[in-house]
Amino acid sequence: LPSHTCGNPGEIPKGVLHGTRFNIGDKIRYSCISGYMLEGHAMLTCIVSPGNGASWDFPVPFCRAEGACGGTLRGTSGTISSPHFPSEYENNADCTWTILAEPGDTIALVFTDFQLEEGYDFLEISGTEAPSIW
Repeated sequence: LPSHTCGNPGEIPKGVLHGTRFNIGDKIRYSCISGYMLEGHAMLTCIVSPGNGASWDFPVPFCRAEGACGGTLRGTSGTISSPHFPSEYENNADCTWTILAEPGDTIALVFTDFQLEEGYDFLEISGTEAPSIW
């Protein structure tokens, strides 16, 4: 039988889920507690998915600390830079960037200026294939 529910997508760390119905056509909303900001879509809608199932129209968002390094990129292009670029960033900076794309899209990363401190800094790229650590 086809599914008419998307199921509860669950709470997110430092966040609040608003909504208790998870059937096709229902909407839920996420927000973050004070001191955190939402990354991703705040409102999700349960929609009919291929094969007569149901799924949420966007991935579940997450909350990150205000002033933290990182973010989410959507669209056809964007720029990622370290805090205070081109100046140096603080020790122990931990930046996580999420790039959202449609299935089948290609994501190309072009580095115009890149420098790591050996033994301390690293870049990890992960996605549908195994992560690469540089």
